[in-house]
Amino acid sequence: MKKLMITLIFTIAFAAANASAMTFKAGDNTIDLYASLRAYTVFTNTDPGSLSVCGRPAGKSCSQFAIGLQDNSRAGIKWTQGNFFLNNEWGIANVDESTAQLRLRFLYGDYKFAGGKSGRIRIGQLPGIVHTSAGYDVKFSADNGLQGYGTMADVRRIGINYEVGGFSVAAISMRQEGSRLTPAGGSFVEIMPRFEAAYSITPSFKVAGTYVTSSARGGDDSLYHVNAGHIMFAANPKLSDKVRLIASGFYSVNGGVYDMVTIGGGYSKSEAVDRSSYRATPRLKPGTEKVEFDNTSAYGGAIALAIDKFEAGFGIQSAGNDQWQDSQTSMGVYANYKFRVSNLRITPEIGYLNSGDKWRLKSAEAPVQKDVRGFRAGVQFRIDI
Repeated sequence: MKKLMITLIFTIAFAAANASAMTFKAGDNTIDLYASLRAYTVFTNTDPGSLSVCGRPAGKSCSQFAIGLQDNSRAGIKWTQGNFFLNNEWGIANVDESTAQLRLRFLYGDYKFAGGKSGRIRIGQLPGIVHTSAGYDVKFSADNGLQGYGTMADVRRIGINYEVGGFSVAAISMRQEGSRLTPAGGSFVEIMPRFEAAYSITPSFKVAGTYVTSSARGGDDSLYHVNAGHIMFAANPKLSDKVRLIASGFYSVNGGVYDMVTIGGGYSKSEAVDRSSYRATPRLKPGTEKVEFDNTSAYGGAIALAIDKFEAGFGIQSAGNDQWQDSQTSMGVYANYKFRVSNLRITPEIGYLNSGDKWRLKSAEAPVQKDVRGFRAGVQFRIDI
């Protein structure tokens, strides 16, 4: 049934490439149906340093070509009734495999107090307010910026958000991140939500931060904790009618605990370098009677320039831990150009990613795992209705 629904939704999206979004009105109810199909063709060449990729011996480079659907293809419904608003959006997961599944992206409701003059409350599975990926139109990261190479990921989580003027606060559930402390052999315990706060100084400049104490219970029934959070800024000013600057930066401590900070990052279904499992999470301290952690800190930034339909950007970040011999620095660059024919968008893109030399433990005698470098070139095809 799920496969049938996926096929139906995105066949309709293709067939209706020249149509506009479907809108229905009845009284004070407005319903909008929409869909976005995002497909790609991509060529990647990966120099794995001292690692193994594509099933080849360690150190051997690998070139691949792929055609597929991006995980951020989606279909949804928006329902407005007076001061109420509902958004339900579904996407697809594991799209390159026979086990492709529907995946909930958004399901939240809004209520505007006094028509929005006294603020707006939002409840459900929400878009994030404290990430730095917005504004960067990088296609082969599933439109999620230079994640792991200078920007943080946008994650959708269950929570409550209140916004008034340029100020926004949120309480976010950590249950979807519960497994992040399992290296200590514990079971997740949620003692507090993750708190977010953001302030838009101007429509094009925002500062924000988040904090959480994530907890788990050990086999001896003891409770242990990890503090995690970050601060960030994001700017997106228009320099002229056709020129826009995008810039951002962040500093995090254990940002991988809530899945927003990776070291190197993984690119959805079109990987030149797949390091998605290397989240910036704390490491368990060895040789201690009670469970303790060494924090993993990371900082980075990115900058891009968009001139009409052309965009190019660069990002860099570094992560470190007291147990590592050296920090790990990753960087990425990209450039693309957007063509549009009615509802069809065609965007060729080239990019280069370097995950840096992988960190080593101070206690290890293993040689350095040399940096993984990847070049990619391809085209994204996007149809919106």
